[in-house]
Amino acid sequence: MFKNAIQIAGIIDQTEADMLMASGVGFLGFPLRLPVNKEDLGEKDAARIIRTIKFPNHAVLITYLDRASDVIDFCNDLGAGIVQLHGHVKAQELQKIKTSAPQIKIIKSLIISGDNRDQLLSDVNQYSEFVDAFITDTYDPTTGASGATGKIHDWNIGRLLVERSPKPVILAGGMTPENVREAIMTVHPAGVDAHTGVESPDGRKDPVKVRRFVEEAKIGFKMLAEAEPVEIPINGVLDLHTFLPREVKELVPDYLKACREKNIYSVRIIHGKGTGTLRKIVQSILSRIPEVESFHTAGGTGGGWGATSVVLKNTNSE
Repeated sequence: MFKNAIQIAGIIDQTEADMLMASGVGFLGFPLRLPVNKEDLGEKDAARIIRTIKFPNHAVLITYLDRASDVIDFCNDLGAGIVQLHGHVKAQELQKIKTSAPQIKIIKSLIISGDNRDQLLSDVNQYSEFVDAFITDTYDPTTGASGATGKIHDWNIGRLLVERSPKPVILAGGMTPENVREAIMTVHPAGVDAHTGVESPDGRKDPVKVRRFVEEAKIGFKMLAEAEPVEIPINGVLDLHTFLPREVKELVPDYLKACREKNIYSVRIIHGKGTGTLRKIVQSILSRIPEVESFHTAGGTGGGWGATSVVLKNTNSE
């Protein structure tokens, strides 16, 4: 759903919404009930616009609400099927949303403030089970805002989050028509989001900037897709460091199948120690593959740190 997503946030009125959709924007964001920034329109007006947005376009409620019941009620009142949650939200509340309203897709913000990557990686590990995607943004210490700040954060941190997250990551924070292509090629996000970077001085979305943003984003996604794939040697050692967690689901079974075809029955899968998220993903996949005889987390000696050792069933003895 979020692959190559292009989102513009801060919809002002129906005319602007229609222009964005005609320009190729797939996701329209409506920031409401905000603690810092001024809202762009009232809730009744937002509900009227949201109900005119039909597939393949999507309306996204952007809010700082942190209680499951409040989020669900607000989504239902507006008719929004996607909610983007900023601020601190407990994992238990996200789980309640998933249980009580599984039809609501959840995007959880990851606010980059200086070098807080350890906390962000912890958040990815904590929330991944309960969200459908993450979105980055930049904290502004002068205003206390954690969204629509127009500020760029460290893209290296954004890239790290993309690499570590098992869920899609949307890149936001200072995105403009001038930098979105480079940002996509650097960070490798699932999607991109802009707000102030496509606005005119009067605060309305500039049609020329919007069209350029969409064009540049599409070029970036196309270039990313056409990048030369990495050839993986079938030698019994699979290093996952250059792959995204969401790619692992298909990669691991395919690699093990290729090993068996070459009569390789002892395999080491390197996933790194990190927060343990990727190890859990890998071992969950291994537990469902019939051709796997056994597996265990490798010890810290002999180069086994941050890896899982796998024993495959021998085709010659079956």
